[in-house]
Parts: sequence; structure tokens; C-alpha cells
Amino acid sequence: MDSCAEPSPLTDRAWRLRNLYWIKDKDGRRIRFVPNWAQQRAFDSLSSNNLELKVRQLGITTGYCMLWLDTCLFSPDVAVGVIAHTKEDAKVIFRDKIKFAYDNLPADLRAAVPAVKQTESEIIFGNGSSIRVGLTFRSGTVQVLHVTEYGYICAHYPRRAQEIRTGAFEAVPKSGIKIIESTARGRAGHFYDLCRLAQQRRSDAPLQHGDWRFSFLPWWEHPEYSIDEPAFVFTEAELRHFTDTETLIGRQLSRGQRCWYARKWRDQGDDVRAEYPSTPEEAFQQSTEGAYYGSPLLEAYRAGRVCELPWDRGLEVETWWDLGVDDSTAIWFLQRQGQQLRVVDYYENSGEGLSHYRGILEQRAQQHGIVYSRHIGPHDLKVRELGNDAKSRLQAAAELGIRFEVAPMLKVADGIEAVRRLLPHCWFDESRTAPGRKALEHYRKEWDAVRGCWKDQPLHDWSSHAADAFRVGAVAGDARLNTRNTRARPIQPARWR
Repeated sequence: MDSCAEPSPLTDRAWRLRNLYWIKDKDGRRIRFVPNWAQQRAFDSLSSNNLELKVRQLGITTGYCMLWLDTCLFSPDVAVGVIAHTKEDAKVIFRDKIKFAYDNLPADLRAAVPAVKQTESEIIFGNGSSIRVGLTFRSGTVQVLHVTEYGYICAHYPRRAQEIRTGAFEAVPKSGIKIIESTARGRAGHFYDLCRLAQQRRSDAPLQHGDWRFSFLPWWEHPEYSIDEPAFVFTEAELRHFTDTETLIGRQLSRGQRCWYARKWRDQGDDVRAEYPSTPEEAFQQSTEGAYYGSPLLEAYRAGRVCELPWDRGLEVETWWDLGVDDSTAIWFLQRQGQQLRVVDYYENSGEGLSHYRGILEQRAQQHGIVYSRHIGPHDLKVRELGNDAKSRLQAAAELGIRFEVAPMLKVADGIEAVRRLLPHCWFDESRTAPGRKALEHYRKEWDAVRGCWKDQPLHDWSSHAADAFRVGAVAGDARLNTRNTRARPIQPARWR
């Protein structure tokens, strides 16, 4: 053997990923795969738990598929599972990325590592490694789990998201690798929670077991997102947006980048912020697809109406309720001041009786020195029974000193419209109303998985209680905004009812 012989380039993964694999470009043409900046960054920073918040069309899914194919070909007994957000996307990922790349390998390499079994969703190789693409993995251990568009799954298919969280993630051993890469789909769901927690970890702190490495891939780092239009004229809103963005990211955008983004903004409207965000915060702020109140709440953020909002002792407080029997109860606390509706607090709990919520009212009154003007409850307070004594909740509440005004019974769609009309007049305390505000942002139509469209009815989930309580207040006959300045009567600390 010649001891001076150079090692084969096949022993170098970086070389293999730049020379061996072929993919389809956006026009369907066969081209050699060479990692772009985003793909290379993902490869270089790979850890046990990887969380990629991305923008559209960076090729992240393609890049990881090439990495997994390479891993399976050159490492024996590795099982890779890829979870797609839709059945059609699962087919495309397997057929046009993984299988296409394998079929276009040199013949001698395919002979060395043959595909001993192939289906429409899986390849098993002669060295014992395999790649499978599906909608979830309920059983079996995989060394690598890659979930694409997890934000979409959490928003559209919460039950499947729960399966992935409790089943597929648990199928990965401690020595394995988990990848989640997704665009944002609202500030709710497991993907948002993971990103929020990962961002809260100090960037210079070492990753502990179970920690997720968070990475954000913004549109302004992608060199292709720039166009040359010398005659392009920007609107004042666009110029303000670019100024704000440059302050946040700490760099200037080129004219070409501004032109590209403005074009996208005009084509897609505010959805551009979710598809092509400049910062992680912007990605999660804007995701209004199917959400009833996404746009008016986004406008509240932009207008600075989500801020520190102290209780005003000179204004009476009204509460809007959604009361559950065996479910959660939600309460909004509001103060009216002319045309403004000051939403100062939110409370939600479950498994508690009415006496508990009376205690919450008393505690708020004593702590902030306020009096209540009215408590508005849902129309079914009159008919539901509480316990075995056949009392309505309206009667039970009155015996505890909570005298409810019952909101009129309207169609849910009419109530939603009432909330939409009301939200432009609302100011929210940033910290105290955060849980309720998060629910309002998430509250959305139910997804019809068969027809692939939104149903004309709300999805009943964790956000329903806060949304129902807000709708109760919006539809109450006397809850319309008025122009009078409702100053409170002289404060009576002992009075809370």
C-alpha cells in the first residue's frame, strides 16, 4: 500500500455536500447542490436540539435532506425521520429531494450503498440506515428527527402537534438529533413556546441537556432578496418601516433590499411580516391567517396601544366574563375614558367555584383602590345549573354579591364583528393582559383538513375562554363606546360589588 496516497475526498463530509448531490432548483432544473449561507450556517451550528425560525425560500428543508441522505449513506444503522406539515408536502420532500438526490448519485456509489427497500415514503439502505418521511412517528426509535413547518402544524393541527411533542420527540434518544425548522404562525402553540424559552436563555450560556439552540434566519441576510428598480417610489409607511427595521437590526438596508421588500409587502400585505420577518419578534407578531383579531391587534402594537397602563383610581372598572361549569373561567378588567377602552387586567382559572372569583374581585379592588360599575356575563348564566341545588349561576353569583348584567344572545359571527369594531378603541396593559391578549391573537377559525380551507366557525381550544369573555362585553347592549368621560363616584374601598 502506498502510505503517501492522498485520502479519498469521500471521507470529507464538506466535500461530499458540495460535489455529490443533485437537486431541483425553483424552475425544476437539475443542478448540483452547493450549500448556501443559510444551509451552511445550519450545518455548522448543529447540536442535539435545533430550533430554526426562518423566512421563505432559503432552502433549509432541502439542505437538511441532503445532510440526512449523506449521513445515511456514510454511516451505518442510522434511522432518520422527517415530519412534513401536509401529506402532499411529505410526498414532495421524499420524491423531489431525497429520492431524486439518491437516484442521481454516481452508479458506483449507489452500488456500494444500495437501496434494499423503497416505498413512496421510505428508503432502507444496505448498510442498515434509513430515511422515512411522514406526518408523524408514533412508534420506533430514530436517531435523527426533522420536523418542517412545525409552526403551521401547531396552528392547523394541534392534535398532531401534541402527538409529535409527546410521541415523536420522545422517540429520539439522548444521543440523537432533533431539528425543528419553521416559519412563524402566531404567538401560540408549542413552536412559539419553544422559541420564546430558547430566546430567554443567555446567548453566551452553554447549552445544557434538553436546551434548544435557537437560530433566526432573516430575509435581509439572503443575497437574492434584492432587486434593482431605480424608478421605484416608496410610500411614507414603507420608509418609516425601513427606518424602524434598521434601528432594530443595527444595520442599513440597501436600496435594492428596500425595493424587494416593498414589492413583497404590496403583494402580500401584512402577511409579509410572517413570511419574511426582519426580527424574531416581528415573525410572531404578524401571523393573522385564519385569526379573527390578528389585524386589529397588530395595529394596536404598531400604534403603541399595548403599553404600561396603570389602574386609574378615578375610573370605575367593569368586568367581562366567560364562566365555565367544569371548564375555565375568564375575566377581563376594563376602564372607560372617553373614546378609550383601557383593558387593565385579565384573569383566568379553572376548577374553582364562584367564591374564588369573588375573592379575585375583592383583591383587585383592595389592591388598586377601585370600584366596580358592572359585571357582564354570558346569556347562558340564566339557564345553566351549578351543583345539585338547581340554581342558575346568575342566582348563585347574586347570592355571593356579584350582580351580573346578562349580555344579549347573538350569533357568534355577530359577536366577532362587535369585537372587531371595538378593538381599534382598546388600549392594553402589556404585562397584566398578556395571557388574554395572546389568546385573542390566537383565536381563529377551525381548519377543514378535508377541503384544505378555513371553516366559517371558531376553533374551540385554549384561547376560546378569553375570546368568549371579550365577546360578551362587546355585544352587551350598554357596552358600546360612548363619548362621555366616566369618572368614578367617590372611592369606597369596602365596595367591590
